[in-house]
Amino acid sequence: MLLGLPTPFSPQHTVLLLCSSEAPQASAKEQLKLSLVLQKAGNAHILICGRSRANAEQIIASLPQTPESKYEFIECDVSLMKNVAVVASSIKSQLGSLNYLVMSQGLITTQGFTPTAEGIDTKLALHFYSRWKFVDELMPLLEEAKTQGQEVRVMSVLDSTRGAQLQEDNLGLKRTYSLAAAAGQGITYNNLMVEEYSRRYPQMSFTHIFPGLINTPLVTRGTHRAFKPIVNGLLSVLATSRQDCGEWMLYPLLNPAYRQGAFYLDNHADPVPHQKIITSEGARKILVDHFKNETTTSPSA
Repeated sequence: MLLGLPTPFSPQHTVLLLCSSEAPQASAKEQLKLSLVLQKAGNAHILICGRSRANAEQIIASLPQTPESKYEFIECDVSLMKNVAVVASSIKSQLGSLNYLVMSQGLITTQGFTPTAEGIDTKLALHFYSRWKFVDELMPLLEEAKTQGQEVRVMSVLDSTRGAQLQEDNLGLKRTYSLAAAAGQGITYNNLMVEEYSRRYPQMSFTHIFPGLINTPLVTRGTHRAFKPIVNGLLSVLATSRQDCGEWMLYPLLNPAYRQGAFYLDNHADPVPHQKIITSEGARKILVDHFKNETTTSPSA
């Protein structure tokens, strides 16, 4: 399935893909690969930021090698805001601009509130706080690319198709916590920030996209071997292949229709019905203030 994508990456375009070693979104590797393979020439500078060098090197080894292509790995535990600040500072010292910021770091867990050393729930740190901390820290590079008349698109890969009312008296779920609340609030947090940043930077593109159910070994991990053939059979019918998912995730990065504004997309890169997106000006302000308080780090941290 080829989507007939326009706008090939030019050599000066840089993609920064973030993915956690614990449970990266299943589409991340294919998305990264297809962003080059579909463009034929591999003309891109790509940085992969995450915890697993082995995983990153495996991805890089599968990418086309051309005189114009450049691939790098940056090791970082992005669940800590101080680490995000340090890595972002390093990136800013090396790059003049940044065009595509794709964030898919995540964690699958059945544990309750699990605070990082900074007191933030680890799941929410990955699904929300670290993502928009990167946006804040790298905004000077994104703005520079836009000043030069280049494409600037920011994408958060999680789930834009559902959400929950903002728990204004329980931000960060530090008062009460449940897995359902962590999922719903993380989604709503991302939706609110997409709207907030699209208002701050109207000439840029901010997207929250849902990858859907992906046919990946991650889904069957822990399944008894006697049931794996059945589960695999169901996945082949109900789930999206990694290749197709990668193309759907890539589509908003290159489609001119998504060049600027706020976008909430499903697993086929179609707009999510507006009534499913829970946002409001008051909720945005409350969340932004909370986000600033939680992610502000001292220069020496």
